[in-house]
This record gives sequence, structure tokens and C-alpha cells, in this order.
Amino acid sequence: MTEQDDRAPVEDRPPEEEGRLRGALEGAHRWLQEHAPSGPTRLVGRIRLLVMVGNDYLSGDYRRLPTSTIWALMFALLYVASPVDVIPDVIPGMGWFDDAFVVGLVIRAIRKDLRRYCRDKGLDTAAFGV
Repeated sequence: MTEQDDRAPVEDRPPEEEGRLRGALEGAHRWLQEHAPSGPTRLVGRIRLLVMVGNDYLSGDYRRLPTSTIWALMFALLYVASPVDVIPDVIPGMGWFDDAFVVGLVIRAIRKDLRRYCRDKGLDTAAFGV
């Protein structure tokens, strides 16, 4: 299987995928508004990158993403935005461990695509912990 096999154009993707991604992005935006000022810098940066990638995907500005990357990105953003966590965010000093763990796993799984995105957009990967 070549790298391009699962890279269908945005218009060929199922509408429900787009709706789920839009919901994940909205939740992540709310999370960033609430937690970015006090949240762990690395976690906040990584979530910002995932949001940027998701927004560019939805707008059609960036289409070089396999379906598996979009699903992984959605999972991470939905988990972070969910009020139900393994460790609730309201627990000072510990509430973000599970979020950081999940986001870290997803970043590791899609790192190649995220680095390519950053390169194509002229972004510094180190600024996002990728």
C-alpha cells in the first residue's frame, strides 16, 4: 500500500467524519479558552497544533492527511474536551496527566504527518513538541 492510498480528497470523505471533526474542534477550542492560560505549555501547544491541522483539513487548505490521521486527531481532541476523564481536570497538578498521555500517544502515532504539515506550513515543529 502506498502512502497516498488512504488520502482521499476532502470532498470524497464521509460527511459524518467532517461533522465529528467539527465537534472535536469546537470542544478543543473551548478547552483551550479555559485551560491555555494555566495548562501545561507542552500540552497546550500540542492541542493548538492538532486544532490547526483539523481546521486546515476542514477548510480544504491542507488535504495531505490519511484518514487514520484524521481519526486519531479527532480522538485526541474529543478526549481532551470531554468532561469525563480518567483523572478530572479539576484536580490541581494532576488533572492533565491523562490528557497529556492520550495526546502524546496520538502525536507519536501521527508524528510523520504532523511534521510534514509543519514543514509545508513553515511552522517550527519544536514549538509544538512534535
